[in-house]
Amino acid sequence: MTAASEADPSLPTVASRSVTVEHIRIESSKPFPDVRAALEKAVSRLDPGILELLANRDVERIDHEREHGPELSIFLVRDHGTLLQIAGRARNARQYDIGNPITADEQVSVVARGLDAALARVLLGAAS
Repeated sequence: MTAASEADPSLPTVASRSVTVEHIRIESSKPFPDVRAALEKAVSRLDPGILELLANRDVERIDHEREHGPELSIFLVRDHGTLLQIAGRARNARQYDIGNPITADEQVSVVARGLDAALARVLLGAAS
């Protein structure tokens, strides 16, 4: 708690911690639309039904998806390039949220390293 929240517990508290982020850059000689198309072909959009399975704790179907479903899914795509048109400088820039909601469990660090490796394979494949 902060001093302010100790004096008045109805005030919100703020906590912070530093985290290390590794930024990896992959450059490709392929045109941007080709890389984007290859990535979106290799990694499909997240099936909303997966979120329902998780919410309903449908263990049997979740286990089936874990074994037979996609290793990675695209959760969200942000088109930053179009947003840059505001400044008169449209760019080829997309931000992808990619992961696997089924594999996030108590061993999240181990799973995350495996997903990082899978993501590297997909991105390198799209850029090649």
